Amino acid sequence: MTQEEQIRLYRLMEKLNWFFHQEMHYLDGDIAEQTAQECYPEIREFTYNILWNDLPKEMQEQLMDEEKL
Repeated sequence: MTQEEQIRLYRLMEKLNWFFHQEMHYLDGDIAEQTAQECYPEIREFTYNILWNDLPKEMQEQLMDEEKL
């Protein structure tokens, strides 16, 4: 993972921590919708591209096998 990607991940985690830290944030539909719209593209990018591609092939295969169960 590049340093730029690490910073992006850190900022994403900060937003998610802010959101989940206060119950009023995720119970407020407007805040929840805004947070989802801001964060989901980054979550998707990190899950399926950045983090996935950093995993060793053996770990990718293990995770794919676990998903089949």
